Amino acid sequence: MSIRLQMVLLLIALSTVFLGTTWMMHAVVMAPAFTKLEQDAAIQNLDRCQEAVDGVAESVSTLAFDYGAWDDTCQFLEDRNQAYRDSNLSSSFHETTGNDLVAILTSSQEVVAFSCVDPNSQGMVAIPELVQDLRKPDSLFTDFSGTEDANEGLVRTTHGLMIVASRPVVSSRREGPIRGAMIMGRFLNDDRIAEMCERTHCEMRITALDKAASSGSQDSTVTVQSSIVEIDEDTLKSTRTLDDIHGSPVALLTLMSARPIAQQGKFTKNAAMVCSLIGVLLMLLGTGIALRLRVVEPLQTMASHAARVGIEDDLAARLNSDRTDEIGILARSFDHMVAHLAEARRETEESAHRAGMAEIASEVLHNVGNAVNTANCCVEVIGDRLNNSRLSGLEKATSLLSDQASNAVHFFSEDPRGPKLINYLVTVTGTLQKERTENLSELQRLQETIRHIRDAIASQQSHARKSDFRQRVDLRALLNETLLVNEALQKQCGVSVTINMPELPLLELNRSRVAQVLVNLEKNALLSMQSVPERNHVLTVNVAVLETDLLQIEVRDTGTGFTPEIHERLFGQGFTTRKEGSGLGLHYCVNVIREMGGDITAHSDGPGTGARFQITIPRAVPETITSSAANTETSASEVVDKTASSFSSSSSSHNEPVISGRFQEQYA
Repeated sequence: MSIRLQMVLLLIALSTVFLGTTWMMHAVVMAPAFTKLEQDAAIQNLDRCQEAVDGVAESVSTLAFDYGAWDDTCQFLEDRNQAYRDSNLSSSFHETTGNDLVAILTSSQEVVAFSCVDPNSQGMVAIPELVQDLRKPDSLFTDFSGTEDANEGLVRTTHGLMIVASRPVVSSRREGPIRGAMIMGRFLNDDRIAEMCERTHCEMRITALDKAASSGSQDSTVTVQSSIVEIDEDTLKSTRTLDDIHGSPVALLTLMSARPIAQQGKFTKNAAMVCSLIGVLLMLLGTGIALRLRVVEPLQTMASHAARVGIEDDLAARLNSDRTDEIGILARSFDHMVAHLAEARRETEESAHRAGMAEIASEVLHNVGNAVNTANCCVEVIGDRLNNSRLSGLEKATSLLSDQASNAVHFFSEDPRGPKLINYLVTVTGTLQKERTENLSELQRLQETIRHIRDAIASQQSHARKSDFRQRVDLRALLNETLLVNEALQKQCGVSVTINMPELPLLELNRSRVAQVLVNLEKNALLSMQSVPERNHVLTVNVAVLETDLLQIEVRDTGTGFTPEIHERLFGQGFTTRKEGSGLGLHYCVNVIREMGGDITAHSDGPGTGARFQITIPRAVPETITSSAANTETSASEVVDKTASSFSSSSSSHNEPVISGRFQEQYA
């Protein structure tokens, strides 16, 4: 996952958390707060409506108190005079006071006056259930403990709900005794409810509960003193039960109110969410641009640069960042690291080249030493033959012939030594001829040995002294030369060599570099097979030209092979599986091949199955820009040069060994 995608996902996650937190704050904190405000406002409206109802009851109670605390009323209770009845209990009384009911009771619950009109028809109506309630001995309408007591409340009648107030009848000075009760009332018809709505600015309804509800039925509206129900987004329904004068639920006050608080809360919530979303988008955009310009793009540049350095192996590339922040420090640290890596590679290549040249020189000197031993043997054999030669006897015979030259006829015919001398000369002639033939054979052997020494030294000199440039190369001849360097080790291991390659024209290659790599790989293969002596080993070199115009050389052996764990470290600097190995050979090989624009790989099916190394290089290998190891001449090559000068006058041409080939790389 790219860092750009990671940053985008991180910003999206943070924005989601922020928006979610904002939404939860609105849902958990703000919305309930607005709802609470709305419910509190609804309760306040219910209180106002109930206060309006209580205000009507208080108005009725005040009027009843005025008429009850009046001497004329006291006099009427005593004599029931018609004048009081005509002036205070007529229809004009109802019109003047606005009350629909007026009743006067004695202290013994005797109804001495009762008048009730229908506010809609203005006609007199009877309310027998109320009269019956007034006459009860325990009626609340006549239960007073003081001259200013009041009993007021709702009463259910057959003509609807009525607000009733009862005040004691006393003298105008409000002095006792209580002579009876003055009862007045008003129906809660639509007009009076509309007046209360106008006064309270609330849309309310008052409906009577049925008697079952009043007596405590299962109607849920009775069991709840106040309740608030959401009708829709714009309307809220609030209800409250109203008790009658006895304290039992008798009516339901319903208030239908608009929801400006909820609407404002919803608008505020939506506006806050929109603003939060816009803020988050702007934050994402700004943060994304800032991260892209200041972090992502510089890191991508560094990543591309690092990948290019790794793929193209260009250790001369630099970032050259002038930033002063952490990314600039990282870029300069990377440049510093690459510079150190380039220096380390240069030193490694130089060390590997010197080690390779030393190994080649060692092999050449070993071959020269073997050849010198052979030459010494030839010289000793010739010396022994010459020391034991019959030439001394031939000298005596020639001296005898010289002495008898003047008397030769007599010597050969009469002297018994004559015929013996002839037989001796015949025998000596055959013997000397045989010695000559044997000495010539030894001399030819000595000549071949000297030629072999010269060829080995010449091959080493060509590998050690070649400068770093392309030249036209006969690949088969180059393979033969590299095998000649390792010839002694090959014979010691008893390994047969096979080269499989098509007919190829001269190729433009870095001859010195390719030869050094091949010598190293062939030697590794021979040493690997030497450690498994019980097999008939074959070193196979396969050469092929791929369709992509690449040259592929494979070196295959039948040696020890290697495990996957070893394969991972095979080309690492300093890694070797041999106690006497330096661990530089294969590391040098991979660096050289990659400098030439090629690649080197190793394969093995496991321990004991052998190994194969494949080199793939362009047929016309580009010149390497720099190579500190290319023209290095080691002290070992100087030794070989001195050895070569001692054989400079030896034999002429030599026959190249006939080998066939394919190619493989070795492990160190």
